[in-house]
Amino acid sequence: MQPSGRVPLFIYLGRLKKYKRVDIVIRAFAGLQLPDATLEIAGTGDYRARLELLVNSLKLAERVKFLGFISEDEKIHLLRRAWASTLASPKEGWGISNLEAAACATPVIAANSPGIRESVIDGETGFLVPPDDVPAMTAAMRGIVESPALVSSLGAAGRRYAEAFTWDRAANDTLGHLEQVIAR
Repeated sequence: MQPSGRVPLFIYLGRLKKYKRVDIVIRAFAGLQLPDATLEIAGTGDYRARLELLVNSLKLAERVKFLGFISEDEKIHLLRRAWASTLASPKEGWGISNLEAAACATPVIAANSPGIRESVIDGETGFLVPPDDVPAMTAAMRGIVESPALVSSLGAAGRRYAEAFTWDRAANDTLGHLEQVIAR
């Protein structure tokens, strides 16, 4: 399966808060210097105005689109169109948006931080880059753009990974853990 669009599309899904470091994603995207690539940012938050100023200062307004709040159906459509989803946050409890991307067979480029490491398998379902490392995120984006086949292989592995997360498995794992604790 190749990326659904011919033009490389990167996305960010989540709240627009300073600590999410969406500015890193925008700066990394700017570093691509690829005139036909686009970045779509879905979400709301008090940091949007600053992010829009950054986009304008980098002269990316034609290629970076702020979508605001989107419905679940719109989110799935966006994930399925994207060549990669991005997350630069240095602190997350889990990274549910990464698993949602994987479920849609979309690779993830994310900060290598606690919580995130549990939702992205580096080199298999996407790429983990050092937090706050704009050039490393740009390099990961460039790797995606240069190899549409990589998008497909990472996406397929992500889909398989996401399928392992079921309610039955979670319940059984929790029960097993509780039984071990009680046995001690």
